[in-house]
Amino acid sequence: MIKENTETTSTNRNALISIIAAILTVLSFCTAVAPVPFTGYVCYPAATILGLVALLTGLTSLGQIRDRKEHGRVYALVGAGVGGLTMLAALCATSVGILLFSRILSLFHQYLK
Repeated sequence: MIKENTETTSTNRNALISIIAAILTVLSFCTAVAPVPFTGYVCYPAATILGLVALLTGLTSLGQIRDRKEHGRVYALVGAGVGGLTMLAALCATSVGILLFSRILSLFHQYLK
């Protein structure tokens, strides 16, 4: 009697979470650009949080995939890449906001007078 190999490798759960968070990050950024009032106030912070989730779960899943010999390496890489780019964009936007804060504040005071 021939015995079949029933052992199959599955896709890493964190890699799936990472790719889903990356897709939601991109959708949130695209929604924030839409010409609907006040979407930026909700969508940009949501994209930042989802990007952080994509980055962290993508990086942790890469180690798990290597150790457990699971599938989902591409999902983890895409999630970590999108998450890393999102964190870089958030850092740049925050830096520009901090650097221009005094100018924005002076313009605001000038218009109030």
